[in-house]
Amino acid sequence: MKKLFGLDFYDKNIHFLVEELSNCINVNRKVAVFTPNVDHIINNSLDETVASVYSQGEYIIADGWPLVAISKFLKKPITRITGVDLMDQLLRIADEQGLSIYFLGSTDSTLKLLKENIEKNYSNIPRVNTHNGFFEDDISVIEEINKSNSQILFVGMGNPKQEVWIKRYMDELHINVAIGVGGAFNIFSEEVSRAPRWVQSLGMEWFYRFLKEPKRLFHRYFIKYPKFIKIAYKELKIK
Repeated sequence: MKKLFGLDFYDKNIHFLVEELSNCINVNRKVAVFTPNVDHIINNSLDETVASVYSQGEYIIADGWPLVAISKFLKKPITRITGVDLMDQLLRIADEQGLSIYFLGSTDSTLKLLKENIEKNYSNIPRVNTHNGFFEDDISVIEEINKSNSQILFVGMGNPKQEVWIKRYMDELHINVAIGVGGAFNIFSEEVSRAPRWVQSLGMEWFYRFLKEPKRLFHRYFIKYPKFIKIAYKELKIK
């Protein structure tokens, strides 16, 4: 683990992480996986309660290249592991081991497409369960998740809501791995296309996403994200 932005970041690659998470399932251990990017770090800086909850994740992986760049500058290198890539690997594990999964979040229309794609591409997963992100009765949702006998819970309700929800109810959930994946549901439902690999390798996936959804993402990338400069400067200065 490497300490950055007040969080203990996982510092191995995705292959080690997948092996560790698979072992958690095999030994019936419960863990929460959080995937911070620049947006998450900014949100943590604005709310101490959110930051405290976030820091309690058993696995905290860097989903943003700026975080990785700063870690290298500080000589505390971490590896970028995106929530989308990890979700794909966990789906492969579920397919190989015959594990049931649960998707919590997004809209019914997105979940319908998502479920169809998962069942088509991962035919050995026994049950693909879903519930939209628009609910008020947390207890009934928890009961549904537990009745599904799912081992892996994907939560796509956006940061920080998804992380707070996971940690608030982790003890009551009968799952092994809970992971906050933000907008990954829209990628696996194929409503939004992911940037080509060469764009990802250049660290420009954010710009590709902006070109796809300029109205929705303009404020985040060009109004909110500049706040990260001050946060990054403080991180670099205090080390």
